[in-house]
Amino acid sequence: ALYRNELLKRAQDGDAEAQYDLGCAYSNGEGCEQDSAEAVKWWQMAAKQRNADAQHALGCAYDLGEGVEQDYAEAVKWWRLAADQGNIWAQHSLGDAYYLGEGVEQNSVEADKWWQMAAEQGD
Repeated sequence: ALYRNELLKRAQDGDAEAQYDLGCAYSNGEGCEQDSAEAVKWWQMAAKQRNADAQHALGCAYDLGEGVEQDYAEAVKWWRLAADQGNIWAQHSLGDAYYLGEGVEQNSVEADKWWQMAAEQGD
């Protein structure tokens, strides 16, 4: 509880990393009641501060429709922001989106480009 209180205080004070971590806690129900909408709320705060992990997580929430209405185009928007910062998971997710044609025009060349970037980082 002490860790969660400290995390909440830091998140409320605008710490993007704490906001991301708090979103993950709500997403997974770690130390709190599982709440996808609450997770999205904290990820949005961190994502707007250019936290790439939060941007990727937010993209996944939109992709799956967890805590928000499913919206592939919105998922791609957040993944692209994170991928452009070098986030390996967002690069992989963006590749998947292009391969499947979800939120973007299907494009296997573009899919390969993003997957290659992720692979070069060890994915």
